[in-house]
Amino acid sequence: MVAAALIVLTCDAFIARRDGADLLAVAGIGGPNSSAGRTLNMAKIDAVLARANDEIASRVLPRYPRLAEVAAASMPEALKGCADDMAWYWLRDREGDRGTVDEIVRKRFEDARAYLRAIAKGEADLSLDLDGDGRPDPGLAAGTADFPPARAPGVLEGYR
Repeated sequence: MVAAALIVLTCDAFIARRDGADLLAVAGIGGPNSSAGRTLNMAKIDAVLARANDEIASRVLPRYPRLAEVAAASMPEALKGCADDMAWYWLRDREGDRGTVDEIVRKRFEDARAYLRAIAKGEADLSLDLDGDGRPDPGLAAGTADFPPARAPGVLEGYR
C-alpha cells in the first residue's frame, strides 16, 4: 500500500516553531560566522519536512486513512511535534559533523519515531477531536466510517 500525501507540518509552521538564529545556523545559506546576511535554505527545509511527513504518513495512514483529508493547520499537535522533532534532527545531522546533534535532539527524534511505531501497532491512539465537540472523531479510524447505520432500532419500532 502506498501512503497518500499527508502534510502534517508546513514549512511556514516549522519556521514559526523554531528560534530564527538556531534555524539560520543549521539551515542557512550565506556567511558562516554570523546570522547577518544569511538566509534560510528553503529547499533543504522542504526536503526534511517532506521526509518527516512521508514517514508519519507511512505509520499513521494505514490506521487513520481519513487523516489524509485533514488540512495541515488542523493536524493533531502530537503529529506536528513528531514532524518538527524529526525534521530538526535531520537538519542537524550532517555527514561528517555529528557534533551538531546533541542528546536532547537525538532523544526527541527517537521518541517521535517510537510514538509513530506505537500508533502503527495500535498501542497508541491519537484520540482526534477535529469536530471541536470535545469527543474523538471515530470516523477517522480505519473501518469505523464504513459501517452502515444500525438497523436494530428500526426493526423493533413496531413492537413498542
